[in-house]
Amino acid sequence: MTGFSATFWIAFKSLWRDPINVTIMTAFPILLILVLGTALSSFVTPNMDFDPLPVAVVADENDQLGLFLSSEEISAFIEPEFMSRSDAEEHLENQTIPGAIFEGDNDISVVLLPGTGLYGPIVLSIIDSYKQIGAAATMAAMSGRDIHSLLELEPAVNAVALGNRLPSAIDYYAVTMLVMILLFTGFNGMEVFNKGLLGDTGNRTRTSPIRSSALVGGLLAASTITSFIQGMITFVFAGVVYGVYWGERIPLVLLTLFAVVLLSQSFCIFLIMVLRNQGAVIGVTQAVIWVTTFISQGYVRFDFGELDRFFQYAPNAMAQTVIFGSIFGGDEADMMFKLAALFGVGFVLFVLAFLLGRRRIA
Repeated sequence: MTGFSATFWIAFKSLWRDPINVTIMTAFPILLILVLGTALSSFVTPNMDFDPLPVAVVADENDQLGLFLSSEEISAFIEPEFMSRSDAEEHLENQTIPGAIFEGDNDISVVLLPGTGLYGPIVLSIIDSYKQIGAAATMAAMSGRDIHSLLELEPAVNAVALGNRLPSAIDYYAVTMLVMILLFTGFNGMEVFNKGLLGDTGNRTRTSPIRSSALVGGLLAASTITSFIQGMITFVFAGVVYGVYWGERIPLVLLTLFAVVLLSQSFCIFLIMVLRNQGAVIGVTQAVIWVTTFISQGYVRFDFGELDRFFQYAPNAMAQTVIFGSIFGGDEADMMFKLAALFGVGFVLFVLAFLLGRRRIA
């Protein structure tokens, strides 16, 4: 057995023998899917006790947006009141209506007054869905026309283009959560490198005849493959139990997920080699993941204005863009660029971590 394979199998088995690691990285994501799936299933039931939010709508009642907002499904959440722009602005100024939707020539804007609570994210998500896919899919089904001729998307909204299937809430949140879970699997890399190169075990490892490249490569391969397997368990579970739609380009989806895994491993390995403290690595990694999940609008839609141009390059946002684009049909060039960026950043971090690991061994 070569030094690489010996190192790989020792690290691989140690990760799966750790009950805490197995529970957190395998069972816990499945539990989240169960809770999330149950919550979403309850949330979208027609018997839900939910009073629709009155919203001023500056649009033609008979155009695409008007028909969409007046549909039975949407009117369960939004009570549209069609009026002129001046009347809507007056209502908002006098705070006699909690929100307004303005349809412009090239975009749709939403204004919500403070205190709308849960209603705010719901309204924003509904309008975001209309801009991306919702209305186009609905109108295409009604009219029989080509879906791409019905709604022209603003590219800055999202790289998800028009597709032939309407995504459900569980589709959207399963992708968001799976990407976030895979980012947390970087702790596997932190664990094996901390044990394999630092501390008492690391002292014994460094005195072994195994070449430094084989040692570092074996540790990285063990953590990466373990993390990918753990992610795939969640991937399969979400598809089988809740029917999450992963599209027809499964290889591209899996390649994207692997890029996220590689990036997360390289990031945490780089941190442990620099900081030499697991607590510090965990704190920094958690902060980075939660912030990037927030700015990539993983769970709730926010309008960050001009900052959206930069936030779209957060690792979560890039992975979500590629996955959604592969499922529902996105801008191919943008998808490939962001997939390459994920691999590129992961590779750079891996090289830095590799050099630090070899230096540590030496």
